[in-house]
Amino acid sequence: MDPPTPDESARDSDELAAILAAHVRGEFPMQLIAAEISENRFPAGFSQTGTTADGGYQGAGSQGGLSFAFDYHCNDGSTAHLVVPCDGAAHHSHIKFTVTGSQSMGEIAMSEINRVVDWEIRDLTLDKARFRGPDGLSLKTAITTNGEAASYGVQFNATYEQVRYLSGYTFPTFGTIDFTVNTSRTRGTDKRIFNSTAKLTFGSSGVPTTLALDGVTYTINLTSGAVVRL
Repeated sequence: MDPPTPDESARDSDELAAILAAHVRGEFPMQLIAAEISENRFPAGFSQTGTTADGGYQGAGSQGGLSFAFDYHCNDGSTAHLVVPCDGAAHHSHIKFTVTGSQSMGEIAMSEINRVVDWEIRDLTLDKARFRGPDGLSLKTAITTNGEAASYGVQFNATYEQVRYLSGYTFPTFGTIDFTVNTSRTRGTDKRIFNSTAKLTFGSSGVPTTLALDGVTYTINLTSGAVVRL
């Protein structure tokens, strides 16, 4: 297999950036749902299904083409981090989602999604949910650039750090996500497998959200989904 040309590598990078941006934008409702559940508010399609011996809870739900199973518990603000009811007064929560199914964002349709994410959510009582923790996901998708289609299989591990939603916002305005990505790409008869690292930094107050992917920086419009190489 011949190594990719610079143009091929650039196209792969641009398309992978678009996939990561679609994934991140697609998860905003899931994060807001996680914060709601942590305060004992269950959106349509979600419910508590049981409790655990250590004071935690179990639940399930669905949204669009995605199915969710989750375990969660809440803690107080003491140094002992005592488990307390998730009743809207808890200091913070821990929620672990297992997610399967499919999802579309704009022109990018993502299928065969398998995801396990384990978030700590703080500042619940301030109505400024702040997320941190590990994530692991695999998905398949396809992108067409200049009339030429490419199929992708993407697997990544990620770490969320201080990803914050301000009160009333539907997208974060602070925080970072670090990704290590393994990608399998097929374009016509050409196949390529490559590894990448990326860092997404949420912007606010006129500062754009950026994605640094293998040394190339992109801006992401969190509303429209537009991804622009700088």
